[in-house]
Amino acid sequence: MDLELRIERVGEEHIEPYARLSRVEYGDQAAVSQVNHLRWKFIENPQGPSVGIHLYKHGELVARMVALTRQFVHRQKRYKAAHIVDFLVHPNERGMASLLQLVIGLKQLSGFDFLLIMAPNAAGAAVWEKFVKMHGYFDLDVAVAPLRPAAVLQTSGKLRSGPLAPIVDWPWRLFIAAATWLGSRLGNAQIETEWPETSELEQMLSADWGDRVIGLRSAAFLQWRYRRSPVFRYKVFFIREKGILRGYFVTRRAVYDGMDCLFIVDAFGRPELRADAWRTASLSNISQASRDGAEMAIILGNTGWGPLCASRTVPLFAVPPRYLPRKTTVYAQWITPQGFEICRDNFYLALGDSDVI
Repeated sequence: MDLELRIERVGEEHIEPYARLSRVEYGDQAAVSQVNHLRWKFIENPQGPSVGIHLYKHGELVARMVALTRQFVHRQKRYKAAHIVDFLVHPNERGMASLLQLVIGLKQLSGFDFLLIMAPNAAGAAVWEKFVKMHGYFDLDVAVAPLRPAAVLQTSGKLRSGPLAPIVDWPWRLFIAAATWLGSRLGNAQIETEWPETSELEQMLSADWGDRVIGLRSAAFLQWRYRRSPVFRYKVFFIREKGILRGYFVTRRAVYDGMDCLFIVDAFGRPELRADAWRTASLSNISQASRDGAEMAIILGNTGWGPLCASRTVPLFAVPPRYLPRKTTVYAQWITPQGFEICRDNFYLALGDSDVI
């Protein structure tokens, strides 16, 4: 088969080969097919360099799996995760031989404390469980708010009459607007879109979450993740209480399963920020998205505690696992001696800790 395995730090020389391989699978318009997105994602990440697990055939890149550096904090100590993303094999080279070679490369990774995977489908989960022998610790929660119920019903084939759409949508949209107004009246939070000074951001992000495990946020990370992305477009809202910066809230509009969706990408701040402030930020964003034509709002993350838990308020409802078309399982494996317990009750994850939105 003449496949050559290389473990390489991702550099400029890999960007165009990455794009060519992606275009075979996803076409020219996908984010992972664009060199500026790949460069931003793998080279400009302020948390550390990316490491590629590459397969070459006659000098041509035919498969890749990339360890994206992602730092986490537990009791003020930092741990470096190899967040495994971009698992892709050229159609002509797919099979057990290439898969086993990539798994061998995965086992050769060094310079990280643990492996981290958020498997978005059953096929990916099978790879991590059967071939890499990784343990799935918990599934990410999904909460949704149908902002235009008629459009959702039409997409699912349960409503065929277009003229009925305003009749179905109007009362629900009125309820969302009323809930937003009431939440803003009862809460004491101020929502701003102007970026704070770096020193103020760093002060807010330096809070101690105690026994909780959180992805490291910094002013540099936020600037890279949410301001400098050449393809993804985010809206970032900063939350103040009595003029003091306490947290931020990030959303992104994207088409998902044919629907115009508002994704709640990240919610983070100081632990003492009141739950009603998170609800105010969540409701104000959902209400604005509804007015702008979005059909659905979605949270994907660990909503068991922290900001995502407080943000999951009416009209966002948790979807029972049995009704999900697919689940996102969190897999992890320590490379160094175990530094903390990984479980649903202590590991805060939002879409901002991933790379897909």
